[in-house]
Amino acid sequence: MSVSPASVDQIEACAGWYGRPMTAARHDGDRSKSRAETPWVVRCWWLWTIAALVAGGVTVAAADGFPIVDLELAWTVERANDVTKGADFDTIRSAILWDFAFILFYALALSTAALWARRQFHSPAGAAVGTVVAIGGVVAGLLDVVENLSMLGYLNGWGDWSGWIALAGTTAVPKFLLALAGVLYIVTGIVLFLVRRSSH
Repeated sequence: MSVSPASVDQIEACAGWYGRPMTAARHDGDRSKSRAETPWVVRCWWLWTIAALVAGGVTVAAADGFPIVDLELAWTVERANDVTKGADFDTIRSAILWDFAFILFYALALSTAALWARRQFHSPAGAAVGTVVAIGGVVAGLLDVVENLSMLGYLNGWGDWSGWIALAGTTAVPKFLLALAGVLYIVTGIVLFLVRRSSH
């Protein structure tokens, strides 16, 4: 099976960030084969992380100082009204719309970085947790989409429904927990990778 030059370029672009495989691929030949079999989108997890940081920075700038997290966790219309009192709704909407780009990149970063980090664990249990965390990254992104739509529903008065803010809080809490679990797992994987690399 031939590999196109473009595919080779994509693989090599992220080669320096790839960790050691868990099992028999510790020999150079096996390691190279394992690398080639790993999708470049996973190997470039660090690239999606940078993109997420940039998108997050743009979102914060678009919010222009508005405490968007306070609105996410307002829970009640009364509290949401207090948070948004005196604020420019167009500014809040702009920040929420930019946040969709942040969601895309951070969900991709969490999922692919977890798949990379799972290869640093020798135990099947540790690797299995990585699969769960990777799925959790996608779920966190989906919850965040619902959260953003809920806040827009509140701001725009969609359907004259008072439950938008409660829905935003209901989706925000598990989103934060899943994201935190992902970051902790990925950091652990990075530490294992650096420790092994320093010992060779």
